[in-house]
Amino acid sequence: MKKEWDFFLDELLSHAATEFRHTKTYELLEEKLEQMERDCDTMLTEDEKEFAEECFELLYEASGQQEEHAYRCGMRDGITILKYLGVLA
Repeated sequence: MKKEWDFFLDELLSHAATEFRHTKTYELLEEKLEQMERDCDTMLTEDEKEFAEECFELLYEASGQQEEHAYRCGMRDGITILKYLGVLA
């Protein structure tokens, strides 16, 4: 049952992320990231660029894990609230 629940939550999160990628907010973030990448290409040495890329990858990974954790907590909290309200048995 846990495997199916995890798959279900992963699919919901994936769908939510896909929807977000179609928003103006995401478009603006992408533009800022592209500008930052261009700035790194012109302002940093090869070693500095490598270090910066490693840092950004770690930040992206941490952010993704936080996003997933918050999403799962939100699902659990939602179910708890629905049970408390008597909507779910």
